[in-house]
Amino acid sequence: MGFRTPGIGDQLRTAIGEGLRQNESLRHHTTFRIGGPADWFVAARTQAQLTAALAAAQRLELPSFLLGGGSNLLVSDEGFRGLVVRNAIDDIAFDGNHARVGCGADYLTFIERSREQALAGFAYAAGIPGSVGGAIYGNAGCYGQDIGSRVVECTVVMLDGARVETLPAQWFEFAYRDSRLKREPRALLSCVLRLEKGDAAAITAEIEAKLEIRRVKHPQWRMEPTAGSYFKNLPPGFQAPGLPHSPGTQRVPAGVLLDACECRGLRIGDAMVFGKHANILVNAGHATAKDVLQLAEAMKARVRAKFGVELEEEVMFLGAKPDVSAAAAHTA
Repeated sequence: MGFRTPGIGDQLRTAIGEGLRQNESLRHHTTFRIGGPADWFVAARTQAQLTAALAAAQRLELPSFLLGGGSNLLVSDEGFRGLVVRNAIDDIAFDGNHARVGCGADYLTFIERSREQALAGFAYAAGIPGSVGGAIYGNAGCYGQDIGSRVVECTVVMLDGARVETLPAQWFEFAYRDSRLKREPRALLSCVLRLEKGDAAAITAEIEAKLEIRRVKHPQWRMEPTAGSYFKNLPPGFQAPGLPHSPGTQRVPAGVLLDACECRGLRIGDAMVFGKHANILVNAGHATAKDVLQLAEAMKARVRAKFGVELEEEVMFLGAKPDVSAAAAHTA
């Protein structure tokens, strides 16, 4: 039934202001283009509005979820019973070699704005989808680099909207595809990132090179919807004869194990393993979250049987998760 008690909408509108939507399909707000409706949805464009939305959900005893750019996320076919607050705070300002960025800003937009200022440090990440806040939450990175190494501080609010504070980078305990926010959640409002002076032409060349690599090896999510790499790479120290390590991280990529298990092209419903990258799942039409979960479990079962390793999901799941273990075992 969800939280559709008469009067809830009026109370949310009073607290949040304009922009509140009811029964908003979340497939329109994720790069996977999968997911049922949220009972309530708002795109918060200021720190005050985002904080007010979280406080209102707490007061009304509504479950809430903070949404960034919608990448790295799979939403249940049943949607979300509560209030989804999309962080749409996207202001970007530069001060010398530092940038203060609203955590709802698009990551590539920030990288291109940095290039305009001839500021280097983020060109390697060109093409990583999603928001700056989402990148910080999961410490997104590639080629042996990550965003956490360039965070100076972040301004956050508690998920009940009760307290706003600015925390230094050390608080976040950044690690491989991980931060303290996963264990002690806060909503990211803005951040200060460290850059360095560079050559605009060289930065442009690196951005274009990284975008071209992604064009060749990765699906273009607007045409082939995807959440990006589905599984985390293996922990440091994992060894398997003949398997290469990822440059910079010295981790065996999950895609290498999945390739060894002949996972490219596997398909359940409209969920399919991308033909050029075994660790990327795409929505080949009208995939459901259940299709994706069944396919992912089948892939994990193959790797488990061949290597004795349990792959760990990098993509987050939102909402009620169906039981897919039996179907996956049969498929694998």
